[in-house]
Amino acid sequence: MIYPIVIYDNLCTSCTSYAKFANTLLGGKVIMVGHYTVQGKEFKQTIFPEDYDGLEMSWFITEKRAYGGREGLKQLIKYGISNLFFPNRKEFPKNTLSLNECTTDCKTVKEVMIRSFSILTTGKIIEIN
Repeated sequence: MIYPIVIYDNLCTSCTSYAKFANTLLGGKVIMVGHYTVQGKEFKQTIFPEDYDGLEMSWFITEKRAYGGREGLKQLIKYGISNLFFPNRKEFPKNTLSLNECTTDCKTVKEVMIRSFSILTTGKIIEIN
């Protein structure tokens, strides 16, 4: 498995915009996977506990841990900063992030504020076996 991976809500315009921004910020040195894609569903089954789907937040996944919400944002920022000083030499596939898949219109100020508040106040860490 290639790391790191970001799992985001690919059916939400705000979440997809966040993923596009993160991808640009990290120079494409991360793999972006949508929650509702076949790849995302299969991947989540391998890392999350059997009775948990992780849909309530985005995730930053490393070899040993899955960081959700606020914890994932912290790890994403750390990874971005470390990548500036110690560039990751691995080859990553090009991420294609499309707002055309979005079925939830989260572009309103209220929805963006709710989602931003959620990522800042909710966090979770799951150990990967």
